[in-house]
Amino acid sequence: MVLEEAVLQYNGREVLYLVEAAAADTSCCGGAGMGFIMVPGYVVNLRGRRNEEGLWVSEVERISDDEERREITGILKREHPGFQQILFA
Repeated sequence: MVLEEAVLQYNGREVLYLVEAAAADTSCCGGAGMGFIMVPGYVVNLRGRRNEEGLWVSEVERISDDEERREITGILKREHPGFQQILFA
């Protein structure tokens, strides 16, 4: 489930990211959950159109540079200390 959609300012560009959570329930051990941050990429067009279900669609450019990914990961971990798993699209 998406908890928050936000934009991070980085080197003169905007980075779209989603703070997400997942939950699991098992018959033996009860419930458990985890949080993570998904980074689709640099914003090209934020909420530029709606899809067939009426949901907003944004256009992004993937972040492929390893150094940029490391720096963005560090910033996001500082801003969201409870979320240590950062995933790039």
